[in-house]
Formats: sequence, structure tokens, C-alpha cells
Amino acid sequence: MAEVDPETLLEWLLTGQGDERDMQLIALEQLCMLLLMSDNVDRCFESCPPRTFLPALCKIFLDECAPDNVLEVTARAITYYLDVSAECTRRIVAIEGAVKAICSRLLTVDPNNRTSKDLAEQCIKVLELVCTREAGAVWEGGGLPAVLHFITHHGTSVHKDTLHSAMAVVSRVCGKMEPGDARVGDAVSSLSALLRHNDARVADAALRCFASLADRFARAHADPAPLAEHGLIEELVRRLGSAESGDDKCSAPAVSTTVSLLSTLCRGSAQITHDLVRLELCSAVEAAVQADERWCLECMRLVDLLLVLLCEGRHAIQNGSNRNGSSTSGSSASGGASGEGSSGGGSGARGDKSHRQLIDCIRGKDTDALLAAVSSGAVDVNFTDDVGQTLLNWASAFGTREMVEFLCEKGADVNRGQRSSSLHYAACFGRPAIAKVLLRYGANADLRDEDGKTPLDKARERHDQGHREVAAILQCPGEWLVVGNHDSPSPTNDDDFPETGDKEMAAVYLERLVPVFSARYLGAGGAGVRRACLSLVRKMVHYAPARLLRALSLRRERRPPRC
Repeated sequence: MAEVDPETLLEWLLTGQGDERDMQLIALEQLCMLLLMSDNVDRCFESCPPRTFLPALCKIFLDECAPDNVLEVTARAITYYLDVSAECTRRIVAIEGAVKAICSRLLTVDPNNRTSKDLAEQCIKVLELVCTREAGAVWEGGGLPAVLHFITHHGTSVHKDTLHSAMAVVSRVCGKMEPGDARVGDAVSSLSALLRHNDARVADAALRCFASLADRFARAHADPAPLAEHGLIEELVRRLGSAESGDDKCSAPAVSTTVSLLSTLCRGSAQITHDLVRLELCSAVEAAVQADERWCLECMRLVDLLLVLLCEGRHAIQNGSNRNGSSTSGSSASGGASGEGSSGGGSGARGDKSHRQLIDCIRGKDTDALLAAVSSGAVDVNFTDDVGQTLLNWASAFGTREMVEFLCEKGADVNRGQRSSSLHYAACFGRPAIAKVLLRYGANADLRDEDGKTPLDKARERHDQGHREVAAILQCPGEWLVVGNHDSPSPTNDDDFPETGDKEMAAVYLERLVPVFSARYLGAGGAGVRRACLSLVRKMVHYAPARLLRALSLRRERRPPRC
């Protein structure tokens, strides 16, 4: 194979009519062998450079007359290039229609034809590698409906590795879907069915897809009710309740995702909250509390939020983007988007320079400079730089508490950030005081960053004092969410729950959960579980009307003593 002439290979690749198709196939097989067997990548890429060979390979996929056996070897060759160098991804994406042509092959798979199935499996491998760097290109090429169609119709007849790779593509591409997209309904229907897949990895990947979609809805301030149209809530409750049975589908990461997803859905949709609390959620919570400490702690985060929603109402969840009215008012439209000043030559450069100087002020803890710049209107409070970070992101990571409070008061969106939210930055840098401020202004503790991690996940990555304090705060974020939670019960709870909450279900949940968490506090468990249980019981006592507390006390007194 060392004698193969690369120029001849390239010439044969570009043929494809009649008898020339056989020459094209031979060239493809030789190219694959050359790429696979080469012990010197640099020399191989020098003789068969991606800049000329990848366009030729993509052109074959654009040929509608190309047979499956030729396309299968073509996809294999592209995979070998991508395996060696991720930089080859941009060369493929740059060829108009190439990714779309690869995706379209997943819609025409013949389950009775081995070559057709092999081609589909190779296409999945190509898309998985492309997604690692250019998920947006796969989305624009119709990758989500194509891969979901492949999984739904052929998932049982392909190798498990291919199925898992296909779900990896779906997981990455789901994050590109906007709430108003016409494809949401079909995607939700397919993903809902995959939640009960007999392969736990597929089911968990579908769960992560829903978490990604819920994040997109939350960041767009859109009601996530469409996500629950095909049994999502019922499945999440089932997963939560399977803790005690040791269901292998519900690993620790899966239960964390389940709880975060339920919390995000409840924050965003009154209808979902209404329906959720009327399912067997109490029983599921009771089962989860009796499981190991990680399950218990994760479950308590959800209960913490539900207590606020049921007992106080949706108004109690502060929304950072509309707390003080429109957060983008006060600055020009262009300033809100780009931070530039008035139009004119060089205004963009001046705006960028002033913004960089402001970031230096934040890093240097120069609070007065930040206050002056924002108060004067020189910089919009929701300015986003070229990497998607806001002033509040920077202040949460490096600034002072006064800076964070000032920006929040001025209307900064506490949940904005392309890669991570401000709460993620506070958690990552172990800043408990900043985390408390952000939660008080409505930060969503269940949003996920670009790596799929919540702020609590980031806080748990390190074990110094600051990170442990942030983790403890995020374990019960509702403690800081609503002003007044720390006060003693006021006389207004003597008779009944506030009209703003769900009076019917508030009474049901308090009546069932006060004994559950009291018993968990008194039982075996680490300090973290006991502290979280005590916090929840204190909150429930705060919310409970006097008549309910008396009833619970009488029930306790009538219970026979333990042996």
C-alpha cells in the first residue's frame, strides 16, 4: 500500500459514472487502508491531505446516485480522518449540504439489507464525531429528527455501541432546539418513549435530553408544558419512587438529573406543578428519603422548592430578569446587545475597550468604578461579551458582594450566561455569600452549564471550606429564595394557608412529610442529611397553620411508644 499514488487515489475518488464506480470503490478501500494502517499521522496527512480528500469524500455523499456500498466506505474514510484530527470537522461542515446529506441517509435505511444498515451505523459514527465540535451544523442539517427516526425504527436491530452513539448525538443536538421550534412536539414524543427503553444508557440519555430542553425553555422564560405532553412527569415520579427498590436505571447521576428536571419544570410551569403534586409524588418522596444519603439529599432539594410553591405561591419565586421591570431599559438597543456606545467610527472598539477595563475593575474589586459605569448608562447592566459572559458572571466569580447586589438591583438577569449562569461561577469559585445573594434574586439552582452540570455539581467538585458552604446552601436553595423564610412563623398562619398558594395540596404535603422528615432526622444519617432535614422541618413548621400543627402533635401523642 506504500506504493499507492495519492494523486491517482484522488482522481479515482472524483469519478463515479458506470464502470468508474468500481474504480471509485477501489480507491476508497485503499484510502481507508492507508489511513488505518499508517504509523505516521503527519506523513499520512501530507500524502493524503484533508484539505483535498475530505471535499472529495463529501462530494460522494452529495451524489444522489451513489450506491450504499460506496457510501459506507466513504463514511468509514471520513471517520478515520475525524478520529485522527478533530480539526477535520470544520472542513466537512464548510462543504454546503454535506452534513445534511449524511443525516438524510438515516431516513432511508433498509432493515433487510446488511449494507444499508452498515452505512447507517457509519453515518452515526461520523455525526457523533462532528457533534463534538460542531453540534450546530448537525442540528441545521436535520440531525435530530433523522437520528431519532433511526433510533425509533432501527434501534433494536443495530449494535448497542451504535445505539449509544446515536443517543450521544441526540443529547448534543437537543441543546440547539428553541422552545418555539416546530420540531419540539415530534422530538418530545420520541424522547418520552425512550425514557422507558430497556437499555439504561439509552433511557438516561433521553433523560439528559429533557434536562437540556428544559434548560432552553427556562433561559427563554418559556412555559415548559409542551415537554410533559407524553408522560414525562409520570415517568419522573416513577424514577424518583424507585430509589428504595434499587432500580438499576436510577443511578446517582440519574436521580440528580431527575430532581433538577422536576425542579426546572415546576419553576417554569404552573400547570406542571399542579399536575405533579396530584400524582403519587408524596409516596415517591417517602421512598427516596429512605434510600441512601445522596438520594435523600437530592430529593430534599425538590421538596424545598415545592414547599414554597404550595404554601406561598408562584410569586414567591423571584425572577431576576423582571424583578425590576425590563432589564434592558435605560441603554440603547445596540448597547444592550453589544455594549457599544453611540454610532460612529470606532465606537465598537471604544465600547469593547471600556468593557475590558470594567472587567479589570471587577477583578481588582474596584466597586466604585463598576457602580459609576452602570449608573451613568455607559455600560448596559446585561452586557454580554464575545464569549457569552455577562457583568454579573464576572462579578460572581471575582467581584465583591456589593457589586453583585448592585447589578441584581439594577435588573441584571441572574440566569443569563452562554456557558454557565452566575450561580455556576459562584459555586465553582466557592463563594457562599455571593451564592446567597444570587438565590435571593431568583437564581435557578437547577440550570445546567455547557457540560450538563448544576451549580451543586460544581460546588461538590472541591472540598475546601468555601465549596462545602456553597454545597450546603444549594442543598436547600429555598432557604435563600424567599425573603422572610428565616423569620419566626407569623400570626397569619394561625388559621389557613395564604390564598396565593395551593391550599388543598399544601395541607396534604405538610401532613404527610413533616413526620417523614422528622423521622429521618432522628434516624441514622450523616450531618449533612440531618441538617437538611432539620431545615425542611423548620420550614414546614413555619408554613403550617396552627390547627395542622396541633393535629400532627396529637397524632404523635397517640402513637404507641417504641419497644
